[in-house]
Amino acid sequence: MSDRLDKGKRKFEELYGEGKADGLVAMQTGLAQDLARYGIEFNFGDIYSRPGLTLAQREMISLGVLVAMGGLEPQVRGHTRGALNAGLTPTEILETVIHTVQYAGFPRALNAIRIVTDTLIENGATIPEPLGPDA
Repeated sequence: MSDRLDKGKRKFEELYGEGKADGLVAMQTGLAQDLARYGIEFNFGDIYSRPGLTLAQREMISLGVLVAMGGLEPQVRGHTRGALNAGLTPTEILETVIHTVQYAGFPRALNAIRIVTDTLIENGATIPEPLGPDA
């Protein structure tokens, strides 16, 4: 196993749990497994393993970018779980999505906040009450 892959697996599993890196690769068939492995090597072995940002900060950024791109519901769902595992609170996660509305627009933010809220609930998180119009 390459150093990059080993480092990527360790970082991925720090965020998602033991054995999850191999599970990500196993979800693919044949040559598609190479792409999953590249993702673990590059995204988690090279980028997520860099110093300078915490895992929680990286997950917050990842969620913001995914929301802004739009149409990436499986990745938003996965990174919401990652954000919880990295120690972000439901409020921090939801506020990250709310913050994107000024750049990504209401349709993308509203689509994403539904996915995020559902994922938080599925993972046992308590959803904070709305702040209301006077906030």
